[in-house]
Amino acid sequence: MDLTKLGRTERVLAIVGLLAFIDSFLPAWYTVSASGATVFGVTYGGGSQGYSGWQYPSGFLTWFPALLLLAVGVIAALPAFGVLVRLPARLSLLGLGVSVVAALFYLIQWATYPSAPAGFSGISAGPDWAFFVGLALAVAAGVFSYLGYTAEGGSLAALGQSIKARTQPQQQPYQQAPPEYQQPPQPPQQP
Repeated sequence: MDLTKLGRTERVLAIVGLLAFIDSFLPAWYTVSASGATVFGVTYGGGSQGYSGWQYPSGFLTWFPALLLLAVGVIAALPAFGVLVRLPARLSLLGLGVSVVAALFYLIQWATYPSAPAGFSGISAGPDWAFFVGLALAVAAGVFSYLGYTAEGGSLAALGQSIKARTQPQQQPYQQAPPEYQQPPQPPQQP
């Protein structure tokens, strides 16, 4: 393994991918806590229960982004092991796209996590610190991917223009019709 073959962006993507995968198993993605809750006049003891990114109420929106970040991290680390990887785009651009998707998935999950039921005092439920670590890792991967992309000479404005040029139909300039479509020459008229 030769880490000198990896640039800053590749190292960060590899580390973020590994940390995001490990973070997804921590039992602090979603926590339900009760502190002497009173339910219908009866007081119960306190306690808390934490859930990982692979358990309910977390789901696809938490484990899939972790796997995406891990996949990009593995792709970024392969050159250190002597494996040449050919990608259709720059790795930094791929990392930027994956990190934006991961961050969006985490934000959607945050908005859709169930909250504590109304009418139950002393009960709280919601995302915990491991969830926010996963979100921060996705944002960090996006920032370093963007910095790597601009360091390679890329710009998002130029990327947008190239996508726009590829999606618009190409107009051909007016050309003379090919010979098979032209009228045959007329024979000279005799007097």
